[in-house]
Amino acid sequence: MFNNPFDVLWRSRKFWLAVVAVAQTVVFTLVPGFPDEVWQAINVILLFLIGTIAAEDMAVKLRIRN
Repeated sequence: MFNNPFDVLWRSRKFWLAVVAVAQTVVFTLVPGFPDEVWQAINVILLFLIGTIAAEDMAVKLRIRN
């Protein structure tokens, strides 16, 4: 299906959400006076989305296999 293993990575919703999580953590950590609770809450939401997408992908793979 994909000749290049990076094709899977570039098309992955989980990968891009993780990139956004890391980028916003770095940016908000460097902004003086930005409340820790806010960027930590955003990280929790992004991690929840990554977990939900992973569960959805697993359900699709299990459905195809059965």
